[in-house]
Amino acid sequence: MSLRYVLLTHFPDPALEATLQKLRPMGPRVVAHESTEYQGVDMRLRDDDIIYFGEETIRVLHTPGQMPCAVTYWWGDRLFTGETLLATGPGICRQGGNIAQQLRSINDKLLTFPDEYLVFPGRESRKRRVACIAEFRSALHRKSVRSGNPFHKAGPQDHADPASPSKNPTHNDSCSLVGA
Repeated sequence: MSLRYVLLTHFPDPALEATLQKLRPMGPRVVAHESTEYQGVDMRLRDDDIIYFGEETIRVLHTPGQMPCAVTYWWGDRLFTGETLLATGPGICRQGGNIAQQLRSINDKLLTFPDEYLVFPGRESRKRRVACIAEFRSALHRKSVRSGNPFHKAGPQDHADPASPSKNPTHNDSCSLVGA
């Protein structure tokens, strides 16, 4: 087995940079959103690009807010959200982040997935490392009822297989990766 890719959900992170330096001799390609400022990226991705590895695919969802270059990786019924959405709610915006944009990314992209989809954040939050979309919808609904604000429910859309053709015809999977 060999490590082919390191998929970044956001950058910069001093601890992550040190880890990447240790991994470099193993030869993986560092992958991140096209807007990242990190110079050590080998492949830059855009929203809706697909990463192929073996018989599997991962779709890239640009979820800016926590940082402008933040992405979520969608694999099967799993969403790897980095710091955008932790198991207990939105992550903290970093320098250059925008909380309103982050909440839009969560509502307009992540909460459109079916209730049973699992969210795997980039770090633990209150001793939790995983949650499901239903938990976030429920928490938002309770919060909107308490505050009196109407809840803008992002309904579960028909999320097909991540490898299905892009809904954005201008992308043409120009940054697709071909793995092992």
